[in-house]
Amino acid sequence: MASVPTTAQSPYSQPRSAWRVTLDGDDLTAILAPRLLSLRLSEKLGEEADSLEIVVHDTDGAFVPPRQGARLAVWLGWSRGTGVPIGLVDKGSFVVDEFTWSGPPDRVTITAHSADFKGSYRTRKTRSWVGQTLGAIIARIAADNALIPACHPDLADHTIPATEQHNKSDMQFIRDLGRQFDAVATVKGGALILAPRGATTTPGGKELPSLTITRQQCSSVTWRRAAREKAYDGAEAQWHDQEAGQRKTVTAGGSNRRRLKRVYPSEATAHAAAQAETGRLIRVSATVDVTLPYGDARAVPGAKVTLSGFRPHIDKEAWKISSVDYHHGANGFSAKLSLQSMY
Repeated sequence: MASVPTTAQSPYSQPRSAWRVTLDGDDLTAILAPRLLSLRLSEKLGEEADSLEIVVHDTDGAFVPPRQGARLAVWLGWSRGTGVPIGLVDKGSFVVDEFTWSGPPDRVTITAHSADFKGSYRTRKTRSWVGQTLGAIIARIAADNALIPACHPDLADHTIPATEQHNKSDMQFIRDLGRQFDAVATVKGGALILAPRGATTTPGGKELPSLTITRQQCSSVTWRRAAREKAYDGAEAQWHDQEAGQRKTVTAGGSNRRRLKRVYPSEATAHAAAQAETGRLIRVSATVDVTLPYGDARAVPGAKVTLSGFRPHIDKEAWKISSVDYHHGANGFSAKLSLQSMY
């Protein structure tokens, strides 16, 4: 998601937010601008689809909403201003799936999501995957559902000796793979994504942005920390050795291990599952929620964040973005970021 560069601004320029919306490739900005009441965009790191909500006034009864199933693309940012990143940032595309009319005053709410979870992607099926790499599995399921395959290079060459998709939808099967390999498994912008949770690059190989946020930039901040789950620092998983005719165990992490209930078909899959569970267990559950009255559209889930000027125990942590909620309305362009500790 690249910024559109613009010319340098006056050192005392008042910030002015900017946005752009297209409908199936046609620019809709000029039509929406006189009516726009609010534009909200929510981006998530996990399995949930990103969501878009546009609210416009319809006091004249003349607004014609886009058809359900149409695709909206959104750009957010700043056209000018001191202390804000200038330019529009591509925030992806969204499938229109709901309309609401309300009043008085008359208004129309358009709701769209980054994934269309209807049709074959949610249909249960049974099939076996033998000797397939994660990249090949993602490519096949993406092709079956008219999606673009986006398996991260760190996972793409990992071979799964055998696994069963028994009476599961492609959506559930992909999510199961994500949990097994401690990866984000989701559909966004027409792409089927499988990427490690700690990845520093996108599935396409581009570096995720790194941001620095100071206390002065925030209108509010909340930090919290919860205890680790039963102080586990590792995991163990069993697998069935067919040649030896017995179960064997693999371990990952420290000595206080959680045993996984499932018996895996191979040592490789068992070891991957144990590593994934260890990664989940040892993550320190520290979180920070910050509100930026001047939103930064470069913020995306997974991006690294350095916090400065808060408290020593907060500033010293390495953080990444788990979700972002943008709002564009009468009071300008703001953002709420949820961060989680990386270690």
